[in-house]
Amino acid sequence: MMGIIEAVAAAEPRGLKLGELAEMLGAPKSSVHGLAKGLVALGYLRENEIRYQTGPALPLLMPTDTEAWRLRVVVEQLTILRDKWGETAMAGILVGESVVYVQSVESPQTLRASVPLNTRVQLWPASSGKCLLSAMPQKRLENYLDRIGLAGEERADAIDELAQVRKQGFALNLGGTAVGMFGVASPIKLPAKPVTQTIAVTGPEARLAGQLESLALDVKAAAQSIARAG
Repeated sequence: MMGIIEAVAAAEPRGLKLGELAEMLGAPKSSVHGLAKGLVALGYLRENEIRYQTGPALPLLMPTDTEAWRLRVVVEQLTILRDKWGETAMAGILVGESVVYVQSVESPQTLRASVPLNTRVQLWPASSGKCLLSAMPQKRLENYLDRIGLAGEERADAIDELAQVRKQGFALNLGGTAVGMFGVASPIKLPAKPVTQTIAVTGPEARLAGQLESLALDVKAAAQSIARAG
């Protein structure tokens, strides 16, 4: 699998077609196709029409100097948010059809959100997941909603909410994942790249209710700061 990842990484930003990848590796297309699909599911590769390109989870496996620098900026912004709001702040990436939180700065308070790192979390209804879903191509979004069983009025409401997320640049999760916990997230929009990263703040409803608009502005500003650093 590392041979596939290394070959695709060396061909960036153009990426490789399946036939090109198989020829470079000297392996049957059928074998390479199965392995590549597995790497896409894990987030190490992504499919862009007929080409394979590096995926959002690759920096966790093969960090570059640029990614290491961005990670420092992410931690700085998470810390700023945690210190101002007193709540847990986290950064997530799109891996397959899940969000994986890769960094967090936890609230010092006894009652707080605690985020499991490097664990897949369903995109819907997490605030980070909504940000990632709102940026997906329409066909991929529709397929995802089919797979999680959203239909009828519930599906229509979800599509309307995702359209609003695209417009306003942040998403809310009002107790949808954990009762009594609110979350606010914003996508990190890197130039000329698909949206695969988010930053979020989560905490108890009792402390965040009535402050979501101000918190959303701060989370959105933090995401923009990270994007500028990238």
